[in-house]
Amino acid sequence: MVRKKIKDEGVDRRAQIASAFGEIEQSKIFLDKRTESAAVKMDIADLLKDIIQKQLRKDYDPEVESNIFINPERGDFEVYILKKIVKEVDIESIEISLDEVRKIDDSLDIGDYYEEGPIKLDDYLSRKSIQIIKQSVQKKVRDLERLVVYEECLEKVGEVVAGEVYQIRSNEVIFTYNTSKDHRVELVLPKSEMMKKDNPRRTPRMKLYIKRIEREKVKTKLDDGNVVEREKADGGMKVIVSRVDDRFLYKLFEHEVPEILDGLIVIKAIARVPGERAKVAVESTSARIDPVGATVGYRGKRIQSIVKELNNENIDVIYYTDEPQIYISRAMQPAKIDPLTVHADPKTRKARVMLKPDQIKYAIGKNGNNIHLAEKLTGYEIDVYRDVIDKSMEDPTDIDIIEFREEFGDDMIYQLLDGGLDTAKKVLKAGVEEIENALLGPSKPEEVTVFGQPQGRRPGIKPRERKVTEDEKRYWKKIAENIYKTVKEQFTEADLQGLFDDDADQDSVEPVADES
Repeated sequence: MVRKKIKDEGVDRRAQIASAFGEIEQSKIFLDKRTESAAVKMDIADLLKDIIQKQLRKDYDPEVESNIFINPERGDFEVYILKKIVKEVDIESIEISLDEVRKIDDSLDIGDYYEEGPIKLDDYLSRKSIQIIKQSVQKKVRDLERLVVYEECLEKVGEVVAGEVYQIRSNEVIFTYNTSKDHRVELVLPKSEMMKKDNPRRTPRMKLYIKRIEREKVKTKLDDGNVVEREKADGGMKVIVSRVDDRFLYKLFEHEVPEILDGLIVIKAIARVPGERAKVAVESTSARIDPVGATVGYRGKRIQSIVKELNNENIDVIYYTDEPQIYISRAMQPAKIDPLTVHADPKTRKARVMLKPDQIKYAIGKNGNNIHLAEKLTGYEIDVYRDVIDKSMEDPTDIDIIEFREEFGDDMIYQLLDGGLDTAKKVLKAGVEEIENALLGPSKPEEVTVFGQPQGRRPGIKPRERKVTEDEKRYWKKIAENIYKTVKEQFTEADLQGLFDDDADQDSVEPVADES
């Protein structure tokens, strides 16, 4: 085909195109050689061909055909109108006479097509059509840029990155993160994925675990009339991050302990109460490596950096074993448990642990954290019982307070044990007021802070006693009365005979020291 040159061929056509499509040529997709942009450029080229052809048929002629030649590397293109060679021209916009063509090329004949151009789009299309072409390509560019960023973020799911605080909202914190290809991405940390002690205002840079990526959703109506939400292929994305996920702790260990990354040490299980306590079971694949020692590091240096990142979260690292009795006894540390007192049933995944009275409090842990973590770590449902050495000294009608776990919850059981009320009759003997005091715990001084810094040790500033409001007092008194009533219902009048008359018959119970 012969191409007829337009009259103003001396004009720099690339400059004309650049003026109309300048933003397209300046797109990162065209200019950034670090990306795998060949396929991206072809997508834009195909779109450009389709949209120009469509607008030509709308503004110029409904039956017009065109050839569009695009140079993706330079970001420019040329458009040629195809005109059919006829003897006599009926439709000038899509036909050309044989006589006119023969002046240019005598090899063409009737029925062939002649390419006229390259044309100046401004002469063939309206301003609105030019704008539509421009906006369509720009949208495609933005969609493809988002796709590149999305695919890059998708590779980061399950990894830990360092983000900087950008915006703090009531229910979430927005972080910014620069990818390896220097794309700026916003990371969303919901309030539910934050640890209680996290303070983005004081720690503007945090490590974050990329949990998932959510795409923009649209409602779609199905053939049966039901409406479902589906992800929009070219929609925006939201990168959700977490600091409470168990895999976040796993990745921190993997980063700090090279042996885990190399496969010489295997983390068998993790259980966390974020910001409070965590238990990690490790196993070595090499007889020459101590898994606990290597994980903790020399003088605890390896684990200290993890603890610092997690706002002083207590982390127990224990040896993993296939023996459930030994594994459960290790998992319930810091309670001192003889594995022989653990009775585990692998079929029902239930275990009974006989403990000395002074170890029950440590086995349960504050807020019930210790026993809950042990259950999660081992996969066993653990029941704790008091093992009394001298049964002749025990009241046969008395009941261990640990048996009220389901009614009161582990937190309250821990508080009662901490107050020395380890049996039901001791609870009744103590009375409602003593139960209330045990639930409230010992009165601890409230540390004075100035601009967020603890000032309790500064001379001249005395620590304030923690104040309990009247509403709190009424609440805990009601709880104490309920505990007293529930416990008392387990006894007959004969069982309680003499309990409140003779204080000398009651065992004096010393409160167990606070958990270290």
